Amino acid sequence: MIRLLLLIVPAALAVMRLRLKKYPYSAAVTLSCAAIVALTGLDDGGALMAIGLIVSAVGDWMLAHQAGHPDRFIKGVGLFAAGHLWFIAYAARTAAFALWPVIAINALTAGYALYLTRRVLPGQTGLISAALPLYALISLCGLLFALLRAAPVADKALYALGIASIIFSDTMIAENEFAKNKRAARWVLPTYYLCHILLAASRLV
Repeated sequence: MIRLLLLIVPAALAVMRLRLKKYPYSAAVTLSCAAIVALTGLDDGGALMAIGLIVSAVGDWMLAHQAGHPDRFIKGVGLFAAGHLWFIAYAARTAAFALWPVIAINALTAGYALYLTRRVLPGQTGLISAALPLYALISLCGLLFALLRAAPVADKALYALGIASIIFSDTMIAENEFAKNKRAARWVLPTYYLCHILLAASRLV
């Protein structure tokens, strides 16, 4: 479809961010995706997705500007959680119960709980030790509702892949920040941008 060409804009901005390592390109990726979503219409859930993207952009700013402000990590996590809640509201509009997504997400949640317990939470205390599991649970609920959406196949697949991409990106952040696996850092931004581009693409197909 011709309007898929709109995705060239955030894709180009993502490439510029990865090559030049300048933060403004990062915000521009997400905000351009929000603009694309808004252009597809706001009265059929588009407003919910657009707001989720904008809130995510603010959370990204917090995480990208932590130097000298240790509280910004928690604030960033909180904003990303809020973004997920907007995405859940978007997906829940057309959700229809199906057994296999519930079973799959329950299994994934159990595996993710084990991962957090073994790799991420040891050594963490206070608010972070509570915030990370809660954020993971909200994210996985977002994936559940993505899989439960009653939508055309291409729309549903792109949206679900988008939510899965942000969960993968967040996992790579956890690997880098808490498990000290520095090789994971290379995957954080590409999959983060892929998430937002896929969400926008789901509105264009």
